[in-house]
Amino acid sequence: MSPTMRAVIKKALVFVSFYPLLLAWPVMAQMAAKKGHLATGKAVYEEICFACHGLKGDGKGPSWFNTKPSPQVFINSVYMSRLTDQYIFNVVKYGKLAVLKREIPDKKFESLAMPSFGAVLEDDQIRELIKFERAFSQGGPQSAEMREIFDAACAVCHGKTGRGDGERASTIQPAPKYFVSDAQPSPMNLTDPQLMARFNDDFLFSLIKRGRIGSIEEDKFDTMQPFGQVLSDKEIWSVIRYIRETFVNSNREKGYAAQKKK
Repeated sequence: MSPTMRAVIKKALVFVSFYPLLLAWPVMAQMAAKKGHLATGKAVYEEICFACHGLKGDGKGPSWFNTKPSPQVFINSVYMSRLTDQYIFNVVKYGKLAVLKREIPDKKFESLAMPSFGAVLEDDQIRELIKFERAFSQGGPQSAEMREIFDAACAVCHGKTGRGDGERASTIQPAPKYFVSDAQPSPMNLTDPQLMARFNDDFLFSLIKRGRIGSIEEDKFDTMQPFGQVLSDKEIWSVIRYIRETFVNSNREKGYAAQKKK
């Protein structure tokens, strides 16, 4: 990699490296459990949330096929356990785009949106990088050129082994088995087949080239819309509690066991 490209990559990562992030809570369901009611959360989920996320929390509700990228999979306990309740609350109330752009009243919460690398990487390099990333979950060769680019541009968030446990995700290195990501949303775990199945190559190309915000605003990929005008804060906390207790916590050990086999 040329010194010029390395310098540009470092510049692209300024946003990632220098913004302080809201520290995560060590106990995942603590806030939702205190602020929400399980029965209320179940009723709200089965009336509204199931349409995208499915009654089983598998991200395959009635509208999932027309949503790109596919909706969040709540039974993916490995990834869901890295998200804070406050992040989920803000996304449900204000919508994900507003959270990523930091256009919400909660100024103490600072999200971390994937930056764009379109000024650094050629389109062909992005396509090769996608193949490199797919190999973490699907197997296959990983070129030395893409390894150098990945280590320089991606590993700080995604980790050198692609597990979403880089230095921006966890200040403790190597990251522990159970950790709540310092960066919210948590960086993508590229080794997770269930997570990676949500994203087709067109979305990953847009994500790398334009960044997460650009993929929504410029390429019009779908994202979570705000429900703050429909649901009260109490109802939002209740549905978070329902998701945690019904889908995440009950699948936690199973999810980590599956990851350990990889």
